Amino acid sequence: MNEPRHTGLEFLQGGGEMGERIRGFDWASHPMGPPQQWPESLRMALSLCLDSSFPTAIYWGPAHYVLYNDAWSVIPADKHPAILGMPASEGWSDIWHVVGPQFEKVFRTGVGEASYGQMLPMRRHGRVTETWWNYSLSAIRDADNAVAGIFNQGNEITQVVHARREREAEIARWREVFRQAPAAVALLRGTDHVFEFANDAYLRLVGRSDILGQPVAQALPETVKQGFVQLLDSVLASGEPYLGNGAAVKLQRRPGAPPDDRVLDFIYQPLRDAGGNVDGVFVLVTDATDRARAEAALRLSNWQLGEERARLAALIEAEQRAQHALRRVNESLEWHVNQRTAQLSMALQKESEVMHRLRTTFETDLIFQGFLDADGILLDANPVSLAAIGCRLDDVRGRPFWETPWFTSTPGASEAALAAVHGAQRGETVHTVLTVDLPIGRRSYRFSMRPAMDGRGQLIGLVPEALELRESGPPAPA
Repeated sequence: MNEPRHTGLEFLQGGGEMGERIRGFDWASHPMGPPQQWPESLRMALSLCLDSSFPTAIYWGPAHYVLYNDAWSVIPADKHPAILGMPASEGWSDIWHVVGPQFEKVFRTGVGEASYGQMLPMRRHGRVTETWWNYSLSAIRDADNAVAGIFNQGNEITQVVHARREREAEIARWREVFRQAPAAVALLRGTDHVFEFANDAYLRLVGRSDILGQPVAQALPETVKQGFVQLLDSVLASGEPYLGNGAAVKLQRRPGAPPDDRVLDFIYQPLRDAGGNVDGVFVLVTDATDRARAEAALRLSNWQLGEERARLAALIEAEQRAQHALRRVNESLEWHVNQRTAQLSMALQKESEVMHRLRTTFETDLIFQGFLDADGILLDANPVSLAAIGCRLDDVRGRPFWETPWFTSTPGASEAALAAVHGAQRGETVHTVLTVDLPIGRRSYRFSMRPAMDGRGQLIGLVPEALELRESGPPAPA
């Protein structure tokens, strides 16, 4: 049996196209000499290179002669295959000012180098093109442990960099869109709900300009006790959005000033990362304060309209009774018409008188009167009650009744007023005696709170009234 013939080129077996090119190269006239004379360290490294499916190149000797595999052959582009066996400084003259110092450092020290996201201005197809790379340079040592070459592996990430830049540009465009949006928009990240983005409308709404990078609890501390941070925690934990409609919120929009009462519609939308995990919350807020005030005014107007309708119904009923009486007496048609017209005119005059008496009664100087919505928010008050606290109606309208100056200067008075509101909300008429400190002095009042119902028996508002208790003076002289 014939023994296998050893040619000394077994380490160049396989390797695809580059294996064939290296085997067919005229190494005898090259400074590296024929492959049969190459050192064992180069043979082993080149064998690993040719068998690897990852882009791999070997730079041999002080001149860094280039050897590479099929996967690496696309990297030099139109320099392939001429770069085979070429000194690296010549083959990579376009980028040698970047990689040359790295090669020399590894060859001199034997310490490997790794570069990530390195920009290399390569000349491709006749023009210089920016390219980005991740690559490593490792020393190849000979039998004497001296550095004899460099083992290079790497891959191009130019498309990744371009995609990232496009994504960043797209994000920047969206940020600008959100920044100019008329609705208030914010982006929160992490379990502490840190402000990553807030547009101009949101900053105007909260009255702050320095909230970016801060957790919600630090940037807007007044919202913590109102439950909004707890809502954000729930959205982050459940991954389910939350929709809030007509939420009453107190915002400390100006340092040192009382909190502003706002009514907001808002959405908390969970955001997910590439792995599907919730890592943030998108916030969209609409200030519905003006709408809420308009709705309260509409409810008051509807209540007043209901009162007018009830009175009109009473008039119609009176008219019907009058018609029935007229039919029974069987008077002439002319008398019947004249009589009905007179009755209607009288009824309308009485209605006008009733309306005038109601308005006059409300504007009396002897009793404090007001009107609250069903939640206890002040909508109206008569002049004498406003004069007692030195305020205009606009100063107190829209505030909780128990937080108005009639009560806030007297310990326990706000609680008594709140209890009266709760009683009237249950359909009760509450009577009590209150002594309060007012700008006009300490006064005692017989105070009542009664519910106002519409024709269907539904609560539409609350009516507070107070009559001052005056001590009896000495009898007038005869």
